[in-house]
Amino acid sequence: MTDRHILAVGAGRMGRGIAHMFSYAGYPVTLLDVKDRDGDGFGQLVEAALAEIESNLMFLSGLGHITQAQVNKVIELIQIRPLASAADELAAADVIIEAVPETREAKQKALELTGEHARDDAIVTSTTSSMVVTELAQWVARPDRFLNTHFLNPAYLIPLVEVSPSPDTEESAVTDIIALFEAIGKVPVRCSAAPGYIIPRLQSLLMAEACRMVEEGVATPEELDKAITHGFGPRYATLGVMEFIDWGGVDILYYAGHYLSKALDSPGHAPPEEVTRMMEDGRKGMREGRGYYDFRDMDVEAWQQEKLTRFVTLLDGLGQIPQPGV
Repeated sequence: MTDRHILAVGAGRMGRGIAHMFSYAGYPVTLLDVKDRDGDGFGQLVEAALAEIESNLMFLSGLGHITQAQVNKVIELIQIRPLASAADELAAADVIIEAVPETREAKQKALELTGEHARDDAIVTSTTSSMVVTELAQWVARPDRFLNTHFLNPAYLIPLVEVSPSPDTEESAVTDIIALFEAIGKVPVRCSAAPGYIIPRLQSLLMAEACRMVEEGVATPEELDKAITHGFGPRYATLGVMEFIDWGGVDILYYAGHYLSKALDSPGHAPPEEVTRMMEDGRKGMREGRGYYDFRDMDVEAWQQEKLTRFVTLLDGLGQIPQPGV
């Protein structure tokens, strides 16, 4: 157990997910309610929040990942405090994670409240999924200690955390928060202050194109989802997109992208200029020793075997591994 104290500003779904993942790792964590409620209203919030967290813990317990005794200890590490306690709770926190609804008004109010009471050495982050860190930094007292940390729901299960600092963020704050997330079993990925981070930006394109394909009659929703869960999903759970490009060859992306762009009348399908430059430079991927990755000093065969082993293990866990018919 660690004595580093975490505070989530907001006791809704995201705040509860944050409380779950930190307390699960042995960290004391406080949920600060940012709505002004009467005693009965606050009591109902506490009951609902703890019930939701305990329900998720019991789900994991049913799968054999945590014992009932451990569930009880996790719950004991979580405190929920009313808005009236904001000054004391914010002043006591080492890491403050804003987790209020995705509106400018809510974010501004929560971040300004935090700035009034947080210590100068505290790290403050926002869980926004749409607003860039440079936009939110105008409402914080210490921009040098502020950055975005985007979790994917359900936050207590999905390993990824997208960490997005601003140009004003101290490097020590970035490395500190990354180390903290790694300590609780998360996989932090650093990205610049750009709209959509990594996953939301890719995901929005995927979802829009999927809807477009259904609209055009290319496939039914059921068939499209089957293609995703049996092909797209398992493939990219074991091999990153950029790794996949290099494995298959940058030339495949180049020619297929230009064909689809013309056939679908869709400029968005055309490969970017960097791909053209890579083709001209002979950086066509794994076969040539260089693509987005440099394979020249790698044991490529061992790397391929490691990736394929992970792929087989995943398919086996999903019950999708082919069975021999002989």
